[in-house]
Amino acid sequence: MNGTPTVIREYASEVVNNLSDKDIAYLKKDCFKYSTLAPYEVLALRDNQVRIKNTSYSGIIQLENVRVHFSTKVRTNLFYMLSFLRDEKAFCYDPEMPIEIKEGANFFDILGRMFLNELDAIFQNGFYKSYVRKHENIAFIKGKMVFKEQLQNDVRRRLKFECSYEDLTYDNLENRIILKATTLLIPLIKFNDEIKRDLIRYSYLLREEVGLTNIVPDDCDRVQFSRLNEYYETAIRFSKVILQNYFIRSTYPGESIGFNFIVNMNKVYEDFITTMIEELVVEDKTFEKYVLEKQKRFDSLVEEKEIITRPDVILRRKDSEDDYPLIIDTKYKSEGGRSDYYQVIAYSLALPTAKSCCLIYPETEPVNTRLTLVANPNDPKSRKVKLYAVTINLDQELDFNNYVKAIKKDLKTKLLSCLEA
Repeated sequence: MNGTPTVIREYASEVVNNLSDKDIAYLKKDCFKYSTLAPYEVLALRDNQVRIKNTSYSGIIQLENVRVHFSTKVRTNLFYMLSFLRDEKAFCYDPEMPIEIKEGANFFDILGRMFLNELDAIFQNGFYKSYVRKHENIAFIKGKMVFKEQLQNDVRRRLKFECSYEDLTYDNLENRIILKATTLLIPLIKFNDEIKRDLIRYSYLLREEVGLTNIVPDDCDRVQFSRLNEYYETAIRFSKVILQNYFIRSTYPGESIGFNFIVNMNKVYEDFITTMIEELVVEDKTFEKYVLEKQKRFDSLVEEKEIITRPDVILRRKDSEDDYPLIIDTKYKSEGGRSDYYQVIAYSLALPTAKSCCLIYPETEPVNTRLTLVANPNDPKSRKVKLYAVTINLDQELDFNNYVKAIKKDLKTKLLSCLEA
């Protein structure tokens, strides 16, 4: 590893020294292709110095002489959690900048999740068919006869025709690229078996119609996008990253090769906790009476229906279409005071069947509260809703499977206490 690490915590700033002009240009470059606001600010100072101000991002940027660590305020196993990230826009990376990092082998699990998200989207839209030019020696005339090659058939007295024709097929460049990327990725997934199983499933599905051929990263640049195949664009981009990293690792010894990246911790936490709850409700018989719904829209808060509420997670009773006993909202950080409660209060008013609301924070946040919301203070018989703030311990030195089990066990205890209130 080159350079001296400079640590910049979330919502903090640090002066970084000993930067070359190339380093400063790199920090200011849109190499991470973020689609929203820049995750960090760079203020150039004098004598090859800059001040970098972080927002809610974590990650590593290796420069020529310095390595910058964007550090989480919450102690956690970031790479385990990243394998559950579903919003690829939250993960900003530069695949053109390979770096040494002790967790480098885990990068394929991160790529695997995001690549799998795109495969799911493609499957929902339907795999792309396109016309591909084929040259074949067949027993009947199809398309145009290729006379130069046909002469060889005549000389050898073969009763076949050398033809060139357009075939509408799944076996096109787009699908060959994603099949190759999927095939290379499967054995490189280190700890998330669910990702590996789903990738294997797509690999078998694609191989029924698509040939597994030699594909290199530059082939991804040959794809011409139109309105017919534009839904493949992100998958092809991830395929190129997978192919590039595969070839990089085949050149460098060991498994410690990653790349510069920064990731939005708010989204990492939200996706991780939401997925843990989702799997818990499906797997654990304790929750067999409930169905989980995510990001459902409700417009009943005001008569004009102009205010939309969208809780992170709701538990609904299976035997009812509108009985929502528990509303859950993930909070990576506390806003201070009681402001976090205002949002769940709005949720509970929009859902008249709600009995409890639960705010889930990392354990480092100083919250542990139980309040009671009275829907109509002037009515002694008014509906009351319990408001909870609970915490989850994300800092556990366990292997991946036991880490996930520990988080689910903790969540189960907290959710049941809210449901039983």
